[in-house]
Amino acid sequence: MLGGCSFLYTKYIIMQWCIQVLNKNLRKYRRYSIIKVMYNIIDIHCHLLCGVDDGAKTIEESEAMLQEAHRQGITGIILTPHYRHGMFSYPKELIEENFALLQPYAMELGITLALGTEYHVNSHMVEALEGGRCLTLAGTRYVLAEFSHDAEYSYIYQMAQELIFHGFVPIIAHIERCAAITADMENADRLKSLGAWIQINADAVLGMEGTAARRFCKKMLKAGYVDVIASDSHGTVKRACHMDRCYALLEKKYGREYADELMYDMPYKVLNGVMQ
Repeated sequence: MLGGCSFLYTKYIIMQWCIQVLNKNLRKYRRYSIIKVMYNIIDIHCHLLCGVDDGAKTIEESEAMLQEAHRQGITGIILTPHYRHGMFSYPKELIEENFALLQPYAMELGITLALGTEYHVNSHMVEALEGGRCLTLAGTRYVLAEFSHDAEYSYIYQMAQELIFHGFVPIIAHIERCAAITADMENADRLKSLGAWIQINADAVLGMEGTAARRFCKKMLKAGYVDVIASDSHGTVKRACHMDRCYALLEKKYGREYADELMYDMPYKVLNGVMQ
């Protein structure tokens, strides 16, 4: 099976190279290319599942978001409804029911869907995960952990350490929003040394979440502190998915290998439970 996957991936790379060469030649004669370069992207942080948090509101909106993901070259998505005490209740039965409704359409589009949680960290997190109250990412040991903007670094480190002690791998969601990290970027490196992963949002990389977030993400990317880039998309208009644009920017500035690492290779490990 691994050999087959390797063959398909090699075939995909060759195809992309051929398209790029053809586009380059076409541009000698035209101002635009008639061939769209397709990406291969996996999104591990997305609020596409309808009716369960502040993301998609209807099944039609969920399907529209899937269509847009397909257009952008996304082949795998982990749906991560919020769980935050007093704000988002994480209705597990409804989540699983709506997931089952959406799954056939995703399969038609060739998109692999999986369930997870964006868990706003609290002292009961390990208990909730081990007891099945909330889901890890795609049923693996990876956990998408969200912290408040003003969370102290000592608390972030302590809770990440607790998750790791219990055999989980915390992925710190949209770390560009954590003041304790933006104030001292080396704190991100300390979390990585502990065993945590770092996730940033595509929109932050693109500058759609403000200049400060864009500059911070640029420094993080140059330092090699980022493990995963995800969409954190919530709809088709407001907070929409821009993963293809982010991939194109990364490829231009840092090369295809780095873009693939952050937007396919590392997310693939999460989706399939491959541990570092």
